[in-house]
Amino acid sequence: MRCEMCSKPLIGTRSRWCSKRCSDRSRYVRRTVPFDCPSCGKRVLIPANKRSSRKFCTRSCATATFNARHLVGSRNGRWRGGHVMTYGAGWKLIRQEVRERDRVCQRCSKTPEQNGRALDVHHVEPFRFSGDNSPDKLIALCRACHMKADDHGRRGSAIFLREAGYRPDIPKRELQRRAARQRALERDERRREARQHVNELAELGLSLRRIARAAGVSHQTVSNWLSDQRNRLVG
Repeated sequence: MRCEMCSKPLIGTRSRWCSKRCSDRSRYVRRTVPFDCPSCGKRVLIPANKRSSRKFCTRSCATATFNARHLVGSRNGRWRGGHVMTYGAGWKLIRQEVRERDRVCQRCSKTPEQNGRALDVHHVEPFRFSGDNSPDKLIALCRACHMKADDHGRRGSAIFLREAGYRPDIPKRELQRRAARQRALERDERRREARQHVNELAELGLSLRRIARAAGVSHQTVSNWLSDQRNRLVG
């Protein structure tokens, strides 16, 4: 037996090369054949001894083909259903026209250079309700102003559909503050009514257990309210 690279005699019969140098050289002089990938159609060179077992040009191509065949719809880990929101045909041209018309942010006068990227184009009336891409209903905004002006998510959509006179330019955080203040007012009103009801029941001489059960509060709360009431009367 002789080395396949330098033809030197080999010691033993299990090796094909006489040294590591010849083994490394064989990787570069190995005969290759063209291979046409059945998935992407790309032609690559592969070792001749791999021609019968090769199915794709690269590992990434094999992974993409497998995902396209087997990870579709609900079988995909990122699948959520529904459809992708688009602004229709010609949106890129319309967006560019609005940017050239406004030049700067229509709220803070920030330029694209100060924004760090091209200005965003904002629908004054949300597109999912109007479906209108008219330039007179579009304005250019910087990223920060766009995040404040846009009503993101289901909460903004529900408010736009439910409340009369809602302006889409109200920031979402302001809407959340208003809702929190409203909830606090309602909570204080319920607490005030419950406290008044407790005082009325206490005047009838009922026990703390019956007062707490009727008012829907704890015994400790009833005791604290009655103590405060007595302190006010004494003071």
